[in-house]
Amino acid sequence: MSRIIVIGGANVDLCGSSISPLRNYDSNPGEISISFGGVGRNIAQICALLKQNVSFVTCFSSDAYGTMMKEDCEKLGMDTSYSKVVDDLPSSMYIAILDSNRDMKIGMSDMRILRKMDHEMLDRVLSACDPDDMIIIDANLDLACIGYILGHAGCAVAADPVSANKASRIKPYLSHLSIFKPNQYEANEMNGIFIKDEASAAESVAWYRKQGVKEIIISMADRGVVFGYDDTAVWLTHKPIQVANATGGGDTLLGAYVSYRLSGHSEMESIRYGMTAAAVNIEHDAVRRRSLDPLFIAESIENMKIKEKKLV
Repeated sequence: MSRIIVIGGANVDLCGSSISPLRNYDSNPGEISISFGGVGRNIAQICALLKQNVSFVTCFSSDAYGTMMKEDCEKLGMDTSYSKVVDDLPSSMYIAILDSNRDMKIGMSDMRILRKMDHEMLDRVLSACDPDDMIIIDANLDLACIGYILGHAGCAVAADPVSANKASRIKPYLSHLSIFKPNQYEANEMNGIFIKDEASAAESVAWYRKQGVKEIIISMADRGVVFGYDDTAVWLTHKPIQVANATGGGDTLLGAYVSYRLSGHSEMESIRYGMTAAAVNIEHDAVRRRSLDPLFIAESIENMKIKEKKLV
């Protein structure tokens, strides 16, 4: 059975939401939550929930958070045997402070532990890959790791740029990618083309295809998805949905798309499946609840009323 190997970050996410208007240099009453996140970990979780054979490769700390996070990944069905446990650094953490309107005022991440990923560690997983497997990387990895993976991968590779700031780490290696999923801002950061209409959408797809990306997926939030492969470029939209939690929508889109492609489905079948999975996640907060059912997604595709507009 083909495997999905996700190589990327795993974070402990701390989120503080103020009850009253934020006061600087003071203690603010609020609600604080803690969860496990990280783009790579999130994508691996999606693939596991969709019943894929998935390995997750990262650096876990030996501290309490790292131990819990590794055990949680394994409980979800991920193979973590290629990951490294690090003793001299704390778990990767992300902190967000939200104001009383739930708008983020400041965020901070500490992902130093990912710098412990080295060629020796990567060689173990890359040498075990079969041609029918799929690797997914996120741009939390440093340039050296990204370059090494893409230079030595014996199978197709998909990538998520994580943020507009980190997208530059992927740009030199676009020609090595089978699948690339930026959002509209990350795509614009890389090629300078802001998608405002069908013409600019077609231009952006053409740019990525010219760089060598085989399948380009640009997530446009509530404006749908711009998608290109071979000689096809389309803008897909679906019916309006109710938002329970938009966190992880893009991770779900990529994880579900890759899962469906690896199961033998076509590009268009897979993008419709991926869009539906992302919508189900957003409407039902399915990832946090860990209840993303592949059969329910397949049955929900028709109800999403996905429309396709060809781009020329």
